[in-house]
Amino acid sequence: MSRMTRRDFLKRATGTIALALGGAGLVSACGAEGRAAAPKKTLQFWAFSDTRTFWQQKAFELYKKERQPDFDINFLILPYQQMHDKVMVATQAGAGGPDIADIEISQFARFIKGQPIFVDLRPKLEREHLLDKLYTPSATDPWSWSGRIYGLGNELNACLWSYRWDVLEKAKVKVPIETWDEFVDQAEKFHKDTGSYLVDFPTQDWSSWWMMTLQQGKGFFGPNGLPTLTTPEGIRTLAFQKQALEEWSTQRPSGQAYYVALSAGKIASLLGPSWAFSGFVQQNLPKSKGKWHLQLFPAWKSGGARTATWGGTGVSVLTTSPHAKEAESFVVWEHTTTRALMFDFEHRQTWPTYKPAFQDPRLTEPIAFFDNQRVGKLVQAAAEEIPKWYNSPYWPEVVDATVRVAVTPALTSSESAKSALENAQRESMGIIRFETARVRDERRGV
Repeated sequence: MSRMTRRDFLKRATGTIALALGGAGLVSACGAEGRAAAPKKTLQFWAFSDTRTFWQQKAFELYKKERQPDFDINFLILPYQQMHDKVMVATQAGAGGPDIADIEISQFARFIKGQPIFVDLRPKLEREHLLDKLYTPSATDPWSWSGRIYGLGNELNACLWSYRWDVLEKAKVKVPIETWDEFVDQAEKFHKDTGSYLVDFPTQDWSSWWMMTLQQGKGFFGPNGLPTLTTPEGIRTLAFQKQALEEWSTQRPSGQAYYVALSAGKIASLLGPSWAFSGFVQQNLPKSKGKWHLQLFPAWKSGGARTATWGGTGVSVLTTSPHAKEAESFVVWEHTTTRALMFDFEHRQTWPTYKPAFQDPRLTEPIAFFDNQRVGKLVQAAAEEIPKWYNSPYWPEVVDATVRVAVTPALTSSESAKSALENAQRESMGIIRFETARVRDERRGV
């Protein structure tokens, strides 16, 4: 694995083209008899984090032992934004890019504006009867568009409510909490008795609005990729958070102040997936080991979903790859092979999106940080309830409008949730109409 500079990138692109042009001569020189063995193919895998490539390098070593492929993989780590930019530039140039790339969820939209540049993995997944074995809201929904699957995610980002059981027990807060109405009652009492807050809500990002809206089966988009910000569920969520901040909750502190508040019990819980409640909390609050418990989200209504999903990075195969079939085979294999996926769980405590993997007892063992709670069993139960959701080519524009025009004004001023989301919906649709007209004019040569 190596890190690539801009100069290295240009050299690599030039070398790839030269190798392609020289290939015919090499075959002629060797002759039809095949006296000289052809050089082993090397697939290029671009990523932006070595924590992501750690398990995939281990997986490829296992793949080589079991499948004995006729190729190697070179893993390159590039800065986050630079990597995604280079993938776009290289595919537009038609040469010099990777065969496989990690694509972070918030970047995916830019690659499906126009003709998608990734291989559709759905046919292979269906042919091998694997699609039903995946928790698709985390495994495929983030990288799907128009019925096609352009990437696979291994991170089962099922959201749970994690709380400081020691703080809540001292304040006599009754858990588990079954409904959001019950949550409000307990949060009001907790704030009145302690001056602290049972939970906080961010006013400058979309995370809590998204999780609590998706929990009700809605979100930013419908199946056609157009924004659905003004659904009753979306308005209900923002109105709930607005009232909470006015009466019994607080705005999320920024930076390290957030973890200071969690450490002191001034904010006693958080909503989120494992990279938040397990990853960030364990990294930033190691001394709170054993003081955390988890449960499913409180329900909005009886029988409703009690979780959501948030975040993720998918592995995609590029259509410009000369070795797309080989790349596709490895990507599907590593996401549907328990032994490969366990490398990531052992390294990052990342629960997998492959359902059969939960037969491995390591995924559901007691975890000391969570007071020996069997967190994996909760994650597995939550995974079955994550509602389906839809991505869109307009994800960045609509998410930006939602935060800037709806979430922040509604939660920091007197503007109503309904009015704020209506404004965000109008702005989002205006952007989409403008972009659609621009693309149409470009195609017409106007």
